Amino acid sequence: MVYDIAALVTCHNRRDKTSACLRSLRDQIRLSTSAFRLNVFLVDDGCTDDTVNAALEIWPGANIIAGDGNLFWCGGMRKAWSAAAATDPDYYLLVNDDTVLFAQAVTELLAICPTPESPVIAVGAIRDPETGQWVYGGNQSDYPFVHGAQYPRPCRTMNANCTLVSRAVYERVGMFHHAYRHAMGDTDYGLEAGRHGIPTYESTSFVGECEPNPEAGSWRDKSLPRIIRFQKLVSAKGLPPKDWLYYCRRNCGALWLRYWLSPYIRVLLGK
Repeated sequence: MVYDIAALVTCHNRRDKTSACLRSLRDQIRLSTSAFRLNVFLVDDGCTDDTVNAALEIWPGANIIAGDGNLFWCGGMRKAWSAAAATDPDYYLLVNDDTVLFAQAVTELLAICPTPESPVIAVGAIRDPETGQWVYGGNQSDYPFVHGAQYPRPCRTMNANCTLVSRAVYERVGMFHHAYRHAMGDTDYGLEAGRHGIPTYESTSFVGECEPNPEAGSWRDKSLPRIIRFQKLVSAKGLPPKDWLYYCRRNCGALWLRYWLSPYIRVLLGK
C-alpha cells in the first residue's frame, strides 16, 4: 500500500531555511524505507525574497498557495490544510519551515500511526542543532523524552514542528481552530484531540532539528523596558489577548481567567 501524504508548510521571507526544510522533505522519498507519496502544499505568505522560486527548484510540483503577508503561522497552516483537504490525502504532515528533517522522519511517524484509519497523532521529537538536546515535540507528558526509548512517549499535546495527522484524526478534529493567528494552534489541537479520545505519541528518537526561539529580544527578555516587553507580548507573535483568551477558556478549566491575566501582570510588574 502506497500512502498519499500532504506536507503542509507556510513561509515568509526565510528562503534559506525554507529551502533546507524542503530538501529534507525531498530526502524522505529518496531515502525512506516506507512506501508513500509526498505532495507539498506551501503557503507563500507574501514572500519578497524569492523563496517561492527556490522552493519550486527543489520541489517542481509543489502546490503554491498565495497569502497576503498577514496570515502568520497558524493562518498559513490552515490555508495549506484547506487546500490539501480538497485532495483527500491519507495523512497530513505538518512541518515548520525552519525544521530540517532526518531521512527516516516520516517512516518513524508512520510506525506510530501505521494506517490512515489509526486515531492517533504522531509527533516527531526535534533537537537543537547546537546542543543536541530536545527542544520541540510532545508536550505535557508524565515522562521525560529519552532518545532511543523502546516505546513512543505519550503526551497530552505537542509542538507541530513535525507532526503526522491521519485521515481518521482529521475527520474527527478538523484543522487548527480559526481563533489562532500565529501560535497556540498546535498546542490547542493536541488538547482538543485528547478531548475526542485521540492520543498523542512522540517518536522514540529525534526526527529532525531546529534552532529554538531565542528569549533575547522577546517579551520574555527581562532586560528590555517593560513597555517594549508588553508591546511584544500583545503582538501577533506573542500572546495576543484575544487569541490567548480563547486558548485559556478552552484549555485551562475553572482557572482560565487567572491563566489569561498572568503573563500580562508579570510583564507589567517587570517579572
